[in-house]
Amino acid sequence: MSMSLRCGSMRVLTPALALAASLTACTPSPPPVVRVGLIGVFEGAARASSGLPALQGAELAIAELNAEGGVEIDGRAHQLVLVSRQISNRPDAAAETARGLINLDSIDVLVGPQYSNLALTAGAVAEAAEVPMIAPMASGADVTKDRAMVTRLAFLDAVQGAVLARYVYDSLGLRRAAAMHNVASSYGREIVALFCETFEALGGTVVAVERYDADDSTAHQPQLRRIAAANPDALLLPNFTVHDSVMLHTLHDAGIRARLLGTDAWDAVAVRLGPEVYGTVIVANWDRRTNREATRQFLTTWQARYPDERVRATAVATYDAVRLLARAMSRAGVRSGRAVSDSLRRTGRFEGALATYVFDGTGNPRRGAVLLEVTPDSVQLRATMGPPG
Repeated sequence: MSMSLRCGSMRVLTPALALAASLTACTPSPPPVVRVGLIGVFEGAARASSGLPALQGAELAIAELNAEGGVEIDGRAHQLVLVSRQISNRPDAAAETARGLINLDSIDVLVGPQYSNLALTAGAVAEAAEVPMIAPMASGADVTKDRAMVTRLAFLDAVQGAVLARYVYDSLGLRRAAAMHNVASSYGREIVALFCETFEALGGTVVAVERYDADDSTAHQPQLRRIAAANPDALLLPNFTVHDSVMLHTLHDAGIRARLLGTDAWDAVAVRLGPEVYGTVIVANWDRRTNREATRQFLTTWQARYPDERVRATAVATYDAVRLLARAMSRAGVRSGRAVSDSLRRTGRFEGALATYVFDGTGNPRRGAVLLEVTPDSVQLRATMGPPG
């Protein structure tokens, strides 16, 4: 007489097959997964400032989300799996790696690269494949221009000009400003243009705008003399520190006594050269001293996981990127595709660890910033500014 065993809807007639079938049918299947691709630069100094922090930020977000039960998509909990790839600092490498992650590793969403020139080429690949991508720290306007699948978290380059103009006029009470930027840099041109527009709209006067050739370190003396003659209260220098530091030594000799203004291209610690930079105000993406609950929670978790690692803005932005994508998937009910990108861009207000973001339908969320001031002893946090508008 044959024996039978029923588990679920399966009917088995022999004892051996009954045991095997019962083990198969009654063992829970593993949860579905979401594959998160990450591209980071690990060569040279970029390893410590960009690649490794991005990896750590992504790992932290994924560990938290999985510990919370994963991401619920269409009624099912999904675990997140990180697929990380290291590249050299070349646009072609970024594009090739994005293709590999999408076509070979079957990722659902992409995070990074952090640099605008790399995000531009990787984003073109993601756009063509309809894979949602967040470039956490890429600030160049072209990264998201005319793209439906690519979103950023850093403020647009030019936005820094508006942030500085508002702070200089409203908080410092200064009314006369000048600017000097690298003639070949769209970064500097855009920041200066929006600074001047915003400052003048507030009621200030832009007394001089000068340009210089970054390839000739001696070519800025005539410009500095003209700025000194215009007698500004504030001087905007939206240039990379390696170039600005040459000028900083000569500002006093040129007769300039203006309050200096720097952008996120400045290294606030490296420019602490002496009295010539004391009082300099620098706009930045983030500062760990920001008194925001989301930031405090992130730092507590970070210190528990990486007690010996310095936290950098890149790590915080990447952490926010993963959590934003997870939220967008859950709201869209799918793991990838245009619906996730559309959901991300309709997030509305999001209190991230890096900043407060307002997503209103584009790949460029409005977001806050912080203002730092160089003092004789340190770099002080002076203001936390919310999203404009």
